[in-house]
Amino acid sequence: MLRAAFAGLAAACAAVPAMAAPAPYDIEFVSQFAEACVPQRMSYPGTLETAKAAGWVPVERTVNAELDAMMAISDAAAADPELQATSEYELLGKTFADAEHFLVVSRSSFVIDPEADPVDPWILIGCYIYNLDATGPIDPEPVTALIGKPISNSISDETLTAHVWGPPCPMPRTGDTYLTFVPEGSPHAETTGFSGLVLKFSTSEPDPGEVVPDTYC
Repeated sequence: MLRAAFAGLAAACAAVPAMAAPAPYDIEFVSQFAEACVPQRMSYPGTLETAKAAGWVPVERTVNAELDAMMAISDAAAADPELQATSEYELLGKTFADAEHFLVVSRSSFVIDPEADPVDPWILIGCYIYNLDATGPIDPEPVTALIGKPISNSISDETLTAHVWGPPCPMPRTGDTYLTFVPEGSPHAETTGFSGLVLKFSTSEPDPGEVVPDTYC
């Protein structure tokens, strides 16, 4: 269904002469994210199961130097005792469009109010797709089609190209969606540990027994 939607997007764009259609890779990148990350986005094991069924396979972080550096920075940040956070993640890899890609699926727990009784942690399921060899940004239109709302904020300069979409009403409990390209040599590459392309969102995990509507629309 998701792939059919993106195929329809490409056909629709091609039918409008004044608008350039997103490149096939741009659609494929977002389609791969949607296929792995959307169906069971409220479940950590469910997202891993979905991703593996879509052809993503577990990899070690050392398979790629930038992936290793990025995860080291992430681990160091998560270890900050002031955050009162715990986290777990799995790294997956898949080759498509003749390029190696990585998927990071995570589950993080944060204590917002340590004085609460009982303490009620905020639990987020993250899903991130990376092309660490990307040499330029992609068209954001396929992400707009997936999220179902326009871009809420963008920035583009020689150090960063980034777009943010607000929470998608067809995906309850999912927060903002981020599409970012970091060029080689950017100062952002030093702070994040990587250059390339990333598309990501996080979804809050429901409480046990909580009934989540199909849409907030």
